[in-house]
Amino acid sequence: MDVAMLDVSTGDAPRAQDKTDLIKTVRGLDQSGPGGNGENLEKLWRKLTASADGQFHAAEESSLRWLLKSMNGASKDAETLRRWPLTWTILECVFQRIPLFSLAKSLADRRFIAVLQQTLKDISQPTTNSPAATSSKRKRSAPKSYALDELKDPEGCLMTGDAMFHALKRLLGRLDSTVTQSSSHDKIGVEHIRSLFCATATEAAALASLSLKLCDLALISENSEHAEGREPWIDTVSSIWDLHLQGSDDILEVATHLFGPSAEILSKLEGISKTRTQSIREPLRIRWTTDIQKFMHRNLILPARALFITRQSFEVVTKILEVSIRNIGVAAPVLYFLTSGVKDYLGEGKLRKGNGNWMKRVFTAVEASIRNQDDRDSLVQTILGRAAEQSMPVDNDDLRSVCREYALREDSTNWRLVADISTCDADVFQISNDGASLLKEVCKRSTSANLGEAEVDAVSRVIGAIVQGFRTGRDFPNFLKLWFQQLCKVEKQKNKFTSPWLLVGVSQYGNDDFNALIEKEMPSHQILEVLQWVETEKSHSRALCLFLNCIAQGIRTEAYSDAVGKGFFDLVSQVSKSSSNLTALKWGVVSKTLSWAAPEERREIWIAVKKQLSKILSESPIASRETFEAFKFCCQSWISMSPDDEHVGEPTKLVEAFAIRLASELITSSAAEDRDLSSYLQPGAEPGYLEEAALEHYLAWFLRGSSRLSRLFYGSKGVIPKPLQNVLELPNSQIEQLKTVWGSLLNNENNLNDVKVVSNLIERLTEALEKDGTEKRWPADGSQAWVRALSGIPTDAFTRLQRERIVMLLNKHRANSKKRVSVEGWKLILGLSTKLMGRPTFYEGMQFSDIVEVADAMSDLSSSTSTDDGTLSDLITAFFAMSSATIHQMAEHIEDRSLKYFQESREFISDCDNAGDLSPFRLMLLKALVVETTKSPNFRSNSDLASLPESAKEMLGRCVMTATGYFMTEKKAFEDHTVIADLRLLAAVDAAEALSSLDGVSKIKQSDIRKAEKRSRLAMLSGDLRGWKMQTFLRTYFSSLMEESRPTTFPSLGDLPSKFREPLLTSNVASVTRDMEIEAKVAYLKDLVKVFCQGSDNDGQASAIQTVVNQFLDYSDLEGKGDSFDLATPHAELTAALLSLKTPSVSTRVCRILYTILEKKPQSMAQWNIESTLGAVCDLSSPKKASQTTVPYAWLCKLVEAIIRKHRLRLEGHHHMLMTTMQALLRNLIVSQAVSDAKDQPIQEAKAHCYARLVTLICEPTAGAVSRSQHPGSLDSATDAAKRSAGRHMYLVLMQYVKLQLEGDVARPVREALEPAMNSVFDITPPEVRKILNDAMDGSGRAILREMYKRYTKFGKWSGV
Repeated sequence: MDVAMLDVSTGDAPRAQDKTDLIKTVRGLDQSGPGGNGENLEKLWRKLTASADGQFHAAEESSLRWLLKSMNGASKDAETLRRWPLTWTILECVFQRIPLFSLAKSLADRRFIAVLQQTLKDISQPTTNSPAATSSKRKRSAPKSYALDELKDPEGCLMTGDAMFHALKRLLGRLDSTVTQSSSHDKIGVEHIRSLFCATATEAAALASLSLKLCDLALISENSEHAEGREPWIDTVSSIWDLHLQGSDDILEVATHLFGPSAEILSKLEGISKTRTQSIREPLRIRWTTDIQKFMHRNLILPARALFITRQSFEVVTKILEVSIRNIGVAAPVLYFLTSGVKDYLGEGKLRKGNGNWMKRVFTAVEASIRNQDDRDSLVQTILGRAAEQSMPVDNDDLRSVCREYALREDSTNWRLVADISTCDADVFQISNDGASLLKEVCKRSTSANLGEAEVDAVSRVIGAIVQGFRTGRDFPNFLKLWFQQLCKVEKQKNKFTSPWLLVGVSQYGNDDFNALIEKEMPSHQILEVLQWVETEKSHSRALCLFLNCIAQGIRTEAYSDAVGKGFFDLVSQVSKSSSNLTALKWGVVSKTLSWAAPEERREIWIAVKKQLSKILSESPIASRETFEAFKFCCQSWISMSPDDEHVGEPTKLVEAFAIRLASELITSSAAEDRDLSSYLQPGAEPGYLEEAALEHYLAWFLRGSSRLSRLFYGSKGVIPKPLQNVLELPNSQIEQLKTVWGSLLNNENNLNDVKVVSNLIERLTEALEKDGTEKRWPADGSQAWVRALSGIPTDAFTRLQRERIVMLLNKHRANSKKRVSVEGWKLILGLSTKLMGRPTFYEGMQFSDIVEVADAMSDLSSSTSTDDGTLSDLITAFFAMSSATIHQMAEHIEDRSLKYFQESREFISDCDNAGDLSPFRLMLLKALVVETTKSPNFRSNSDLASLPESAKEMLGRCVMTATGYFMTEKKAFEDHTVIADLRLLAAVDAAEALSSLDGVSKIKQSDIRKAEKRSRLAMLSGDLRGWKMQTFLRTYFSSLMEESRPTTFPSLGDLPSKFREPLLTSNVASVTRDMEIEAKVAYLKDLVKVFCQGSDNDGQASAIQTVVNQFLDYSDLEGKGDSFDLATPHAELTAALLSLKTPSVSTRVCRILYTILEKKPQSMAQWNIESTLGAVCDLSSPKKASQTTVPYAWLCKLVEAIIRKHRLRLEGHHHMLMTTMQALLRNLIVSQAVSDAKDQPIQEAKAHCYARLVTLICEPTAGAVSRSQHPGSLDSATDAAKRSAGRHMYLVLMQYVKLQLEGDVARPVREALEPAMNSVFDITPPEVRKILNDAMDGSGRAILREMYKRYTKFGKWSGV
């Protein structure tokens, strides 16, 4: 602190003194050594930290040489110095200060690598007889003394390791960071230091092995949970290993010396062998897991796989298993974990086959190595679980062998292991006789009654794999036979638990449910064969009904239903009643058969079952599933036979009789209370039947299951079903249930399309609305529900009498309400009134004062109503819509009623002139009166009403000025929020839209306008809705009096409600450009863009630019404007600005502007615009910017697409720029847009489709994109010429794609999306260019290209856009 306060002239003195003290301290080390307790080292450290002179380094170099000299040797003093953490901290410090050339010489002279190796050997073998370690609850280790015995315990070794790895990381980091920016002298030093680590693989492996053992020690130490800063350890070891002298035997050294400790580390990190240390910090676990896998993949797994694929050599894996025999329980599963974790693209065909053979061979070797282990069951479970998780190929013979030896024991079955085996390859139960016998054994055991909950889940997975196996083999009928046999066995055993085989019909298989598989996997004749086979089998009633019911539900098309006819009914009719559940399944089959049967067959089926059906519906318990299914069948029969079947009356009577029974015994008003119906009435909801929820199931069937039932019932009886009547009579305390029921009724198009049914529903809702008019605070929840339901009914469904009655009720209840109506209530009332007034609705006693009363009532809003979220604006808009609809129908036909109505409006106009504080809604009523009377021709032709529009306009102008005057003259108007004042301002600005000018009524001073301008501008900047409205108003009507008549800076829109951002800014900009000519608008656009590029790059500024650009789209005669119309300059400036934008929303908006100009006004673009746009896209797709850019990839593609489609002719002679951009976009797509989570792959796939679209547009251009004036006798089309031109360049994109596949993994969905595009490149590439492409690649590239070309020729040529 004292140093900082000294005078500048004496500031160098302390630093010189520190340097002198440091030199003295270093020189004293030779005589005094480190000190008895390391005090000299601590003194040296203090002097080093106090002296940081970048010009001189002699003292630091002397310190380094003395330390390395003292650390070298086998003496206890040398070992103590090596183990002392401060020693390595000092080394880390001097590593940074000594120039690289001198540092390299010192490290070489004092044998730094030998010191490092000896240190690692010391600290990787801690003593075990040291005093007890400190408690694991302590977050920081206790300091160690300068004593060898203390430093030998595990904690001391790790403290030394922390300091040593920090020093090594600092040294290696210096080598990497100075290569490109140092002098040649330093570069020589860098290479010299690297050469120190350039040892043979054997020596480097010894060093790396000791480092990895230290890492393993760190994981098992008690304080590992709290140790920080160890994340780079593995990466540092990897970096040191990368510097060794490369040789052909490297992989064997890694297998012999490095795999063992790496396996221990990975096992603890991932819990592969149940050895995961629970106290590992998550950041450390993630970093080390990634780094150790990367290290092993690069130096062991990938080279070993390459040897196997190219030379069929398996020596490396054999070596790994030999040297790890003592720890095979860890090594074997870790080896498989590593080999299965390689994620790279090996291409198609031979290379992919080689990888599959490699994984099969690894599994065989790993499984053989653990065969004699005591815990082999858990080990093979772990390995196969990993194989199933990663979808790794395993040889079927190995899978069957493991299944028999490990899973299918004589006295037990490991179902989890069987599930993993079947997941690895569903064909394990197929293909061979051995597979068939294994399937038989698994099926036999799966019907056991001793399955636990976890085992049931595993058996379900096995069954799913069996299904997949039969699907893959195109043998689904045989699975159905197998399933039927298993169902029969389950029924025969009479198990009390639910067997997984019973759930096959309701399970999901991939993206399909079981029902979808019936028609998808079998032709119709195979279903008939299965039915014929079932007929020959021994009958088991329950199995037969369940089997037939599941298959019947899967028959959905006419071809299949015609094929099976009434075959299902013939089979199921043989089943005699044995239980309610069994008969329920039977009725499901019969119902389905009846739905597709021919009229004659339908009649036979009905005659056969009607007696039994009548008995069930009249005598069986209502809540039983049998009765429910029988009722559903009866309803289906009624629907199928309607309207003219001779037996249609029989199911009609049964349904009507049962509905009465249902309403009296089950679905009563009291029973329906407090029932949650929502989960049963959701679209697509089909919950399993439960007797305790019988009421919900029956109601769901009435409301959703049978959509025509209410319509048929009303046609027969003239009322809706009694159970529904009971539910609709629930009290208002059950309003949530009523909402659900009414929602289902009104969402049914059959109900809405029947005049009688919908009329009955409207009457019920109207009666409920009338009944609830006595609510204390109308409209309460009940009334709001009725109004909302009526609003959801189409207008055509209401009769005139119904409309008039409802409007009268709304007016009556609103007038009688003693309390303030809520904002939500007003929205509903106005919405329904507007809907009904859209058609002729002249209720009794209709007067203009009715609307005036509504306007006055609405002005009494709660003071807590928000003025910032758009609520008030919504109310204003809703009231104006209602007023306009009402006045419009009166103005449509002028008669006595209309004359009286509008004469009353004159009184309203005069009242507005006398009102001191005018209601904001009266303002909107005035606006509605002006708008509707002005556009109606009836007023001009009627002498009594001719003057009404003008008098209304004049009054509206005066009222607008009165309402806005407060905000123009009051200094603090924008500081406080008063609901009525805010509402009046919003209404006045909105109402002013009906006026072309305010010149005749405005008496406001210019000074007041300019003060209002400044205050409203400040309000705009704070996101105040009122500020935006006032600014728009001032610029629309008083722009000539404003200080800044043409603003070029717009604030951000982030503080405004999202739904008002665009409308507010658009109207504000429109008020500025309202009276501008084209030349002035172009100049204004340039000014906006200039401000944007100078730093005001927010969303408001970008939106303003977009608004002005959109205004140019309305002009169709701009081509002849010459220099006065110039969009090229703003386009070029925005393109340049796009590279530096930081906000995604702004970047997207700018892209939309650029795209609009390129697409809609191509004639305004110059060659420079095209080239600058391509250059910008290329820059944004470069590796440096692609990961940081805020521009969405899809918009980059859209910009290029606009150029290709609208500016194709400008690309002639400039294909090199287009190819550079296309290559950059492709790299961006595959590298920068790559995703690690499979859930995000559809996003990347969509981007790949965008890119593929660009390629196909280039290779298959449209005639309009390339057409130009041609000679009349030309025989060459423009499209053919464009294809030939593109064919000479597009091979570069293909080459880039192959290169990217070699460099990394390309996700399968991306490859599939790009395949048609690459096929189109093959289409236009001539043979001589293909030869150039082939010659330009190495062997790996040619292999991938060969597979791509093979697929191109196999699947045909791309047909174009």
